[in-house]
Amino acid sequence: MAPRWPFSRSLLYPLTALLVALAVLPVGLAGWGFVSSNREQVATLEMQYLTRQAVGLAREIQLYFLDSVGRIEMVAKALRPGEGQRLDPKNASESLNELVNENRHIELLRLLDATGQGSFFQGPGLSAQAERELEPVLREAFTANLAGRPVRRDLLRLPGEDPMVLTSLPVRGPGGTVAGVMQGVVSLEGLVTRLAEETGRGVTVDIVDRAGDVVFSSEQSHVGRSAADHPLVAQFLKAPVRLTKTYRDPLRSGNDEVLGSLCPVENPPWAVVTARDVGVAFAAVRSMAEKTALLALATGLVAMAAGIGLARRLTTPLRHLAEVSTAVANGDYSRQVPVTSRNELGQLAENFNVMAVEIERTVSSLQEALAENKELLVDSIRALAAAIDAKNPYTRGHSERVSQYAVAIARHCGVSGAELQTVEISALLHDVGKIGIDDAILTKPDALTDSEFAQMRVHTVKGAAIVSPIKRLREMLPGIRSHHENWSGGGYPDGLIGDEIPLVARIIAAADVFDAMTTQRPYQTAMRLDLAYSQLRGMAGARLDPLIVTAFFTAIKGGDLIPLGQVEVA
Repeated sequence: MAPRWPFSRSLLYPLTALLVALAVLPVGLAGWGFVSSNREQVATLEMQYLTRQAVGLAREIQLYFLDSVGRIEMVAKALRPGEGQRLDPKNASESLNELVNENRHIELLRLLDATGQGSFFQGPGLSAQAERELEPVLREAFTANLAGRPVRRDLLRLPGEDPMVLTSLPVRGPGGTVAGVMQGVVSLEGLVTRLAEETGRGVTVDIVDRAGDVVFSSEQSHVGRSAADHPLVAQFLKAPVRLTKTYRDPLRSGNDEVLGSLCPVENPPWAVVTARDVGVAFAAVRSMAEKTALLALATGLVAMAAGIGLARRLTTPLRHLAEVSTAVANGDYSRQVPVTSRNELGQLAENFNVMAVEIERTVSSLQEALAENKELLVDSIRALAAAIDAKNPYTRGHSERVSQYAVAIARHCGVSGAELQTVEISALLHDVGKIGIDDAILTKPDALTDSEFAQMRVHTVKGAAIVSPIKRLREMLPGIRSHHENWSGGGYPDGLIGDEIPLVARIIAAADVFDAMTTQRPYQTAMRLDLAYSQLRGMAGARLDPLIVTAFFTAIKGGDLIPLGQVEVA
């Protein structure tokens, strides 16, 4: 049967597709180029914006610390007593009070002498509980300062309070000795408020420390999380440099793709990361792409409608030709293509009709020749088998009978068509190798010696060797070579077992054994049919395949296999 391709019935589809492509491709390519160009421009502008945001926030943080923590540290240096003087916290109280009044972020400020006595200033925002929480931290820092070590904690979180910065510095007297301690606590409420302002602009801001942890964020769910696997933060941990790129943000629940920028902060040693979702950043570009797609779709629909109308006018005659040619390819030569015009398509239809008639004549002739060749081949094989059997008067007609029995058994094994003919010819040729066996052995009336039996066993191999050069008979080789193999093993020539034995050989083996038992031989008297049936059943599972034996008796009962002198099967 001829192959049926998806668009074999009509040129309607390719013609329509061609017109649609010619209409849509220019629009699509132009739109794609325009969108790509705008996407690159938008990406550049977004990266510049995010970079400016990160740099600006980094400067704000640095100035925030400089304006508060930096001024505390400057005052601590300015309060250093001169030669022969002692640190007097009471004399410095006016300067400290002024510093607290000028900077509303300072929550606590105190100047202590070496004994822990001095001036204390506390802002209105610090609760009593926070003061109690701070006290052990301040005492620990005081002890470290007396030992000459400054203490700085850039992020101090207390329950119910905004994040704070603690700075505690030794105030040194003449000769570098520690004369006192300057301690200050600064609220970072301003940074929290500043980051909250960025949320409404569609930008996420994260501030990370040198350990890669998020210390502040415009998204509260980010605070306290590790960002060590963040692409920008990972680079910051290696070297504090500016960086802007597109990446997947691990801090977001969906690992969304974002445009981001990182800028380090010198003091404190933090970094500001600004990011905007790619979908938000490219919303205008996406809208433009959607409009371009709609325009291309509308253009395609118009082109499709025009293409269908034009293609139908061109393809109707061709469709008739395709339908008839398919019928002819499937063997129906009675169909004719209707000739509806006198143009090239009409001429093609007339030529096809003439060609179909000639093809029908040629095919009929070939079929007749093929049938004659098959009949000649089978007749030649029958003649050859009869000639082989004629070498021994006791085996005359043996191959023909084995072939008839084998065909009947094969039908009840589900074999049909060409495979059934293979069984028939294989059975006719199963003893062709006996051509090469000495006649004295073939016609010997007594039992064969071991040496003679060894020569007789070679007839299966010789038969396969005789037939193998003939290309059309190669399918017969398994039946010729293996019909003396035993189902349980121990047969010849290959010692095959069970299903290793080809099916055709198992069928021929049953037919061969039955005919040998029911015909007169020089070394045995023909068995009665009932005894032969009993012997055949006894061979099932040993010499013969049990299923083949079952098929044999099914053929007997169905009347398909009729042995000589048949009696009723028990």
